[in-house]
Amino acid sequence: MSRILFRSSVLAMAVAAGACGGGGSSNDDDGQVNIPNDPPVNERPEQCLEDALNSGYCLVWADEFSGDSIDSEKWSHEVNCTGGGNNEAQCYTDAAENSWVADDMLYIKAIREDATGPNLVDDDPNYDPDDTSGSGTYTSARLRTKGMGDWKYGRFEMRAKLPQGQGSWPAFWMLPSEWVYGGWPLSGEIDILEAVNLKVAGEDHIHGTLHYGDNWPGNKYTGEAYQIPGGANPADDFHTYAGEWEEGEIRWYVDGDHYATQTKDGWYTTAALDNAYAPFDQSFHLILNLAVGGNWPANVNAGGIDEAAFPQEYVIDYVRVYQCTEDFETGKGCASTDGEFVHNPGVAPPQAPDSEGDELAVFDGEVKDPYQWYTWTAFGTVDFQVVDAGGDYGEVGQVTWNTDQGIGFFQSAASYDLSDYTYVEFDLRVLEEPDDAGSASLTFRADCGHPCSSGDYPLDMPAVDQWTHFQIPMMELAEMGLNTASVNTPFVISPAWDNQNGAVLQVDNVKLTK
Repeated sequence: MSRILFRSSVLAMAVAAGACGGGGSSNDDDGQVNIPNDPPVNERPEQCLEDALNSGYCLVWADEFSGDSIDSEKWSHEVNCTGGGNNEAQCYTDAAENSWVADDMLYIKAIREDATGPNLVDDDPNYDPDDTSGSGTYTSARLRTKGMGDWKYGRFEMRAKLPQGQGSWPAFWMLPSEWVYGGWPLSGEIDILEAVNLKVAGEDHIHGTLHYGDNWPGNKYTGEAYQIPGGANPADDFHTYAGEWEEGEIRWYVDGDHYATQTKDGWYTTAALDNAYAPFDQSFHLILNLAVGGNWPANVNAGGIDEAAFPQEYVIDYVRVYQCTEDFETGKGCASTDGEFVHNPGVAPPQAPDSEGDELAVFDGEVKDPYQWYTWTAFGTVDFQVVDAGGDYGEVGQVTWNTDQGIGFFQSAASYDLSDYTYVEFDLRVLEEPDDAGSASLTFRADCGHPCSSGDYPLDMPAVDQWTHFQIPMMELAEMGLNTASVNTPFVISPAWDNQNGAVLQVDNVKLTK
C-alpha cells in the first residue's frame, strides 16, 4: 500500500539478521541454524532452515506465531498517526488490544476509537514517540521486519484470513530497507497482497501491485486484481498469498495459482534510468498492517468508512520467506507457474524528448512538447503570454510579476535523462524593473522533482530593453544538486530583487544543447 509521506528523510539501513545467512554459523542439537548478525545479508552465503522444496526454494526465515507474544526479534511496531500519506483514519499503536498472538495466530485489530500520536513516521530523524500532534478516529497496528529480516529476492508467503467491511484495508507488502534511489516511490514498493472493502456489494478481489517511477506526480503503479476460483471470499476463510521476486521479475500467487507477472521492461526509477533492474534490486523488508479508510477504500464500493463494520480483525497463520538454491545471487531458477497468468506490461521508462541534432527545444515562440509553462506564487500572480517582440525575435514569452513572491517555469509531467546535454541556453530581455529594485538581479534553476534541485543559480542583470544570451553549464547545475539523469523542469526563472512586484521579462530560444 503506497505511503506518499515516505521521502528522502526515510533513511537508516538496518542489517538483516534472523535465520537467513550463515558464514561461521553453527547448529544446535535440535538442528536449528544459529546465524551471527554479521556480515550483512548481501555479503554472506545463504543457509536453509530445512530441506529445500521441490522447486528449489528453501526456507530462510519464518514466523509461525506459535508463542504467547509477538516476537520482538522478528517484528517491530510502527507507532504514528500520519494517515499513511493516504488520508487514512487510523493511528498505529503497539497496544495489546491492536495486535497480539494467540492460538498460533497473529491478530491485527482495527478499533473505532479516537487516538493521538506522533505525526511523523518512525524513521524520520525528528520523530518523537511522545508527540501527540497526530490524530485518528481508529486504532490499528503495523508490524515490520526491518533490521531483523531484510532480503533481496525470494518467495514471500503468508496464510491469512482477511477483514471485511467498507473502509478496511489489509496488506502484506514490502518497502526498501535503505532508500538507495531516494524517497517513495523512487526506491520502489512491492505489494504482495492488498484488499479493500471485502464483502461490500460483493467485493471479493485481492490485488498485487508495484510502485515505482518518479516523484509525485510522475509516480507510477501497475498491478493485477484476482478473484479466488469458485466465488470464495478472502474474508471467509484462510488462503495463502505469495510473491516471488527474482532479478528482473516479480510474480504473484494465491493458493499456489500464479496469476500475474511483471518484469524489468515495465518498471523503472528516474533516479537510475541506466539500471534496468532498479529499483527492485536492493534489500526490502516485510510489512503487515490493517489500515482504515484512505484515498483508495474510501472512494470505491459504498464509499467512506462504515463505522458499524468495526472492529475488524486481520488474522495471520504464518509468514515464511524462501530463497532460491539454484542461484541465491539472482533468485532465478525456482519459479513455479502453469503458464496461465497475466503478464502486466507495466510502464516503460521515459525517454528524452525528441531533439533536432544536438538541440532540445523547450520554447521558441511556442512551448514544445512535453513541456508546459507553469507559475507559482505565494500571493498575487505571475502572468505569461506570447507576444510579438518584433525584429529578429518575433513571438516570445513575456512574464509579468504582480507579486514579490513567485516563479515561472517550463515543466514536463515526467522526468527525463538530460545528462547528455552540456548547456541550458536562453535569450532574455528585461522590459521593466520595479521602481524599488535595489540591487536588481535574476535567479535561475533546474529541478528534478522534490526535493532535488540545482538551487538558485545567479544571473548577471542585463541592461534594460537589451536581449542577452545566457549559457548555463549542466555540470555546474549538477554540482549544485541537480540529478541531470532525471530532470522534469529544465528552466525556472525569477527576479531576485527585494521588491520584484511589477518586473517584466521576455524569454526566447530556451533549449538544451550538447
